[in-house]
Amino acid sequence: MFNDVNDLSDCTILLVEDSPINQKVIQCCLEDICEIVTFASAEEAIEYCLQTPPDIILMDWILDGMSGVQACQLLQKEPTTANIPIIFVTSNTSEHQQEECWDAGGVDFIGKPIVARTLVNRVRTHLKYKKQADVLREYSYVDGLTGVYNRRYFEQELERFMRQSQRTTSSLSLIILDVDFFKKYNDYYGHLEGDDVLKSVAQTLQKNTRRPLDCAFRYGGEEFAVLLPNTPVDSAVKIAENIIQDIHALAIEHTESPMQVVTASAGVADNHSTNETDTLINLADKALYAAKHSGRNQVKQL
Repeated sequence: MFNDVNDLSDCTILLVEDSPINQKVIQCCLEDICEIVTFASAEEAIEYCLQTPPDIILMDWILDGMSGVQACQLLQKEPTTANIPIIFVTSNTSEHQQEECWDAGGVDFIGKPIVARTLVNRVRTHLKYKKQADVLREYSYVDGLTGVYNRRYFEQELERFMRQSQRTTSSLSLIILDVDFFKKYNDYYGHLEGDDVLKSVAQTLQKNTRRPLDCAFRYGGEEFAVLLPNTPVDSAVKIAENIIQDIHALAIEHTESPMQVVTASAGVADNHSTNETDTLINLADKALYAAKHSGRNQVKQL
């Protein structure tokens, strides 16, 4: 698999370097590989990483304010940035200083003055390993039947987005959706046909979650979830209504349902009244129950 990971153009390198000359030298060396984002301070770089994690970080050791080693230690403690490889770019190459790099969590170091070929080869190697690890991680987070993310990843992302929404005081909305009368469908049409229904529902969710941070998940059985960061509850309700309408429009025959076609019900909640992930899930579950109790094929909000 490692040899197959050769296209790095979709990767992002974060360069933290306060010397304009060194910035230009490093950018010239790496500009043909992928996008490069540059900051002169560790504080700015950390803020960027928390919002938009890069694929790799080139970190100067000595910076105004927070040092590169201190920044590396902080990034290693944050779950959303702990897996980002950090390469120190430094003129400090003594054994003791190299030990500090490793202890802080760095994966490599490159000495100054920069040797272009060494820089390019090491960055390419670490980017390939990072990309390979991301592919393996994604496989472990994807539901094998439907192709959307699984519950394990849902729980991880919900926790991450909740922390982020607290930091930025932004909205986080959750949709929980359930296919109506799915057991009856399986009993009448068979489990293979039921699997096809779940795949169709998952595709409908993906079609309606196009923004980069929106995520669809198989929550369990015939139940799905959608996380909508930076989305107020009114907008989330509209998205849920579009999903419900699109599932109905698939017109998949279901003679055991009063609607005669496959439908779904959805509950929507947001974080305006809670900072607890379990509470948010419970609110969306209650809204889903209300939608089913009111006749199904509809959306309710709590």
